[in-house]
Amino acid sequence: MTNRKVVLKMVLSLDGFATSPDGTHDWMFEFFGDDSAEWNLRALDEAGTHVMGRRSYEIMGPHWLASEGPIATYMNEKPKAVFSNTLKSADWGPVEIFGDPGAALADLKARDDDGTILIHGGPTFAKSVVRLGLVDEYQLSWVPLAIGAGLSPFADLDQHLKLDLVQEQRFASGAHGQILVPKS
Repeated sequence: MTNRKVVLKMVLSLDGFATSPDGTHDWMFEFFGDDSAEWNLRALDEAGTHVMGRRSYEIMGPHWLASEGPIATYMNEKPKAVFSNTLKSADWGPVEIFGDPGAALADLKARDDDGTILIHGGPTFAKSVVRLGLVDEYQLSWVPLAIGAGLSPFADLDQHLKLDLVQEQRFASGAHGQILVPKS
């Protein structure tokens, strides 16, 4: 029996938002470059399962199916787990649909599969797994832009979330990547 690591990977504004209040996130793309692409490719290479909420799944599926290149290959070929209480079928596969993140992530962790369980936020789904304490590692990219308001995976915590910095990398665009783990 294995115990795979659950990794939350997100891009955040300097003030901690994953999207603007209307759910858009176009502001983050100006900070992507070759060095941050390498950072992202490493995470995708280590992933055994891509995990996301319904909205992210519905946005990412058509985008990656119509794309080419190494990121598209990782996104399209690796298994996906989508969390939704309303989605009845899913075509961007291989895919499994789950309801409760707590039970399902425990099941995914116990499977004898290779690679990390890589959660791609949507901030709403990410907030739910953060609040439940289901994340083993945070891979956060911070862009040097404050947007003033939006949706955060760290909103409405019941208590402070203390993290240890494991690794950091600065990118040519001014963005900053960090890997953090919950303090034990």
